[in-house]
Amino acid sequence: MVSLKDICDNIATLYRNVATPTNATALRKAAGQAPHGVPALPIVAVMPQTGDVIAETGSWVLTHHIDVNFYISKSTGDLPRQETQRQLWLPSLLAAPLSQMTLGIVNVKSVLPTGYEFRELPYGGQGYDGIIVHLDVIVREPVTFTP
Repeated sequence: MVSLKDICDNIATLYRNVATPTNATALRKAAGQAPHGVPALPIVAVMPQTGDVIAETGSWVLTHHIDVNFYISKSTGDLPRQETQRQLWLPSLLAAPLSQMTLGIVNVKSVLPTGYEFRELPYGGQGYDGIIVHLDVIVREPVTFTP
């Protein structure tokens, strides 16, 4: 079975390689697992949320609902600056999973963005200006059902 950890680590690799938009602050780190604190900004942290499982003849179809949290800067109340950074980064963040839609993992069928949110993101008791990109990762796992 495909490991959720491998999926999250490979998603982080996609984001680690994303191009920095003109006039935006360059990404410093992308983590497939929740890091201990926010060491450098901006940072991407991949956070699995929920999932769905459908049993079909000879396989499971799993849909992992995963959030990519993009922490841009500490919240300062500088709305014009934070909105500009969010708007600059959004197209790159939405396009990142399209560069390798199967993550290079057998049985992963697709990784697609399904939505986004501009929000203040809490982490370790601090507030950060950020973007959440919602992804659906679809995996088809062969399985033998035994009665």
